[in-house]
Amino acid sequence: PGPLVLPSVDAQVFAVPNAVFPATMADREICEEAYFEAGLKASAAGADALYINTVGDYGYAMLGDAVSIPVGGAGCGAFLSALATAEHFPVVTLWPPAMRFIYDAVLTEMNLQEYCDDIVHLSDDTLLSVEDGPNTAMADMQSCAVTTVDAVANATLSLQTRYPGTQVILGCTCMYPLADSLRARGISVLEPMSAGFCQLANQTLALN
Repeated sequence: PGPLVLPSVDAQVFAVPNAVFPATMADREICEEAYFEAGLKASAAGADALYINTVGDYGYAMLGDAVSIPVGGAGCGAFLSALATAEHFPVVTLWPPAMRFIYDAVLTEMNLQEYCDDIVHLSDDTLLSVEDGPNTAMADMQSCAVTTVDAVANATLSLQTRYPGTQVILGCTCMYPLADSLRARGISVLEPMSAGFCQLANQTLALN
């Protein structure tokens, strides 16, 4: 798809100070609690909706049960947006195979496992053993180095060939700068940060 048109809403960023990089399931549990606490504070401050700006959707289900306002996430929002125009979707992510549990958790929570064709990892597990590896990876991805764009482009085209009619999703909100570069090459991708935000914003506007 082309770039999404973001709804006209006021958005305020709330920090999640206790979150950690989710390299393990134990780290993911820490993130769940950290995002839950941040979401409760935002709700108490008068938010009309809560958006979790990570494909891991940490705290999504907990917040959905705890607050009376709409809750959305980049992960579930992207998956549902993909299924609005395609029957299946694969994911292309810069994160290594050891972190597949992040995607599996969201797919299981949403009961969407059968709709995910594949998850392609563009790094290997050594990334997690290198000091400051995750932060360096995110910086490299956001800088849109040519080799990184090529790797994502090749993976996307391969998935589109193997799974005709599928909607490829970028697997991390930090990959957002790549979407325009890929579209400039005529390659269709769904960027999760915008997709999830648009879905939640439109849902909230419809309720108000």
